[in-house]
Amino acid sequence: MNSNIIWGIVLLALSLFLKPLLAIVGLNERLFGLHWQGETVFSLSPFLVRIILAVIGIIMLIIGGMQVAKQKNE
Repeated sequence: MNSNIIWGIVLLALSLFLKPLLAIVGLNERLFGLHWQGETVFSLSPFLVRIILAVIGIIMLIIGGMQVAKQKNE
């Protein structure tokens, strides 16, 4: 199996189960923000992070699928 396909599946799974995984590990949503001297400088909503992970995962799956198809044609 192509490494891009594996990464795509991992990222899609992360995007689906992000909140429960964070709860299990004990992290909170502050992970997605940039904090400086106690102030939140920049913050991403967990929903936006999930969408970004899902999009990257789908792109990785497509790239991996194209590479596998190219190798089979050779």
